[in-house]
Amino acid sequence: MRVFLISVSFLLATSFQVHAQEDVVLLSNYLKGLNNIQAKFVQHTFDGKGTLLQTQKGSLHLKRPNKFRWKSQSPFEQLLLSNGETLWQYDEDLEQVSIQKLNQRLSVTPALLLTGSVDTISQEYDVYGEALGEEFHFVLIPKGEETLFDRLRLEFDGEKLLSRMIIKDEVGQKTIINLRDVQKDQNLTDAFFTFDVPSGIDVIRAQ
Repeated sequence: MRVFLISVSFLLATSFQVHAQEDVVLLSNYLKGLNNIQAKFVQHTFDGKGTLLQTQKGSLHLKRPNKFRWKSQSPFEQLLLSNGETLWQYDEDLEQVSIQKLNQRLSVTPALLLTGSVDTISQEYDVYGEALGEEFHFVLIPKGEETLFDRLRLEFDGEKLLSRMIIKDEVGQKTIINLRDVQKDQNLTDAFFTFDVPSGIDVIRAQ
């Protein structure tokens, strides 16, 4: 009986690993289709008790590798921008911009997951996929400790376009990002992902 139980446990573990690897491959294929896309978003942030803290609206542009332009337009304007090497965070209301070298680990921010190398997903995340009708959803759990979130859910529609992201952090705060007017294969130049510092703006350079 003990040998039987050990054999069953081994078979279940092997089957789980196979399905997990299949989910990673499937997610990689979905992410590869996100090259050169633009969309509008509405972002809702809730605390651990489910109380709405903030709603933001804006637009995003993604270009592989590691280029993204994430602009919040209301209730306040903020721009998060990367050219693949440098990361700018521009707060227009505060008249300041912070500049730092881009950390290219995929688990640091969802924007890097969407634009970075898909070959390292299995190194940084446990991935679980689920088919829901024509849609396909993935839950990603970071393996490392230095991450900004504990769990990330990516939801793709029937056309394999990203439609929603749900992010949960270690204190229970949840952020839901709904995308609309998603357009792929856009002609996005590299210059579009470079920031020219306006005159009179305070510059903070992170070490």
